[in-house]
Amino acid sequence: MAKSIMQTDKCVCYLCREPANYNDPLDKHHIFGGALRKKSEHYGLTVYLHHSKCHIFEPEAVHNNAEICRKLQADAQRAAMKKYGWTVEDFRAEFGKNYL
Repeated sequence: MAKSIMQTDKCVCYLCREPANYNDPLDKHHIFGGALRKKSEHYGLTVYLHHSKCHIFEPEAVHNNAEICRKLQADAQRAAMKKYGWTVEDFRAEFGKNYL
């Protein structure tokens, strides 16, 4: 299990940059879910998001907003390419798609 290569402060939401709070704690979000969840974990492609506001329920939450989801996926691809020295083709070979 790799720590996040995208976020060093896991007490602050990656999207809104606000700290965790009692009413809306932070969740660990795997940028590439489903069949790619284990790869997200392995390569450190995770971020921390406010459970309700930024992760699950609100209109701007990553699970409700395709544009924000794609932004996170592009951020993750750039981070992985930089960290692991990958080309776009290397990333595509690992994750099946180019998000840039």
